[in-house]
Amino acid sequence: MPEDPTHVAGAAFERHVAGLFGKEFRILKWMLEGATKEEVDFSPDLEIQHIKTGNIFGVECKYRSSHYLGRLSWAKEYQLKKYDRYKQMTGYPLFIVIGLGGVPEKPEYMYCVPAWQAGHTLLNADALKRYRRDPRRKFRWDERAHLPV
Repeated sequence: MPEDPTHVAGAAFERHVAGLFGKEFRILKWMLEGATKEEVDFSPDLEIQHIKTGNIFGVECKYRSSHYLGRLSWAKEYQLKKYDRYKQMTGYPLFIVIGLGGVPEKPEYMYCVPAWQAGHTLLNADALKRYRRDPRRKFRWDERAHLPV
């Protein structure tokens, strides 16, 4: 049975994002690699540790080929609840890395949005601009803000 193209694109984007976390980070959990259904239902795509500080955070990867009328649909309501539950249960912050346009392995645009700033299923494309990052650049840790940039 052929795989769903949406899942194939999502997995390709997830691999791209994981590859952007270089040697200053350690991937603790990767849901793409043999997670149980319970883990997938609860956890974000990646759980990462910044080695120097020991800070742990979740990363949810979302690839979209385009937005519609300036609005980007990035999650369903049940997923928002999942992300809130992750934060409540672990105490770890969660970031949504969104790839937009191009192809999953080489998106035209990329955004790293703190989940607490993305509390709706639709995001305004203009509001995303402040979270824009180079989709080819490795992530680094912002010591003052305690987040990946």
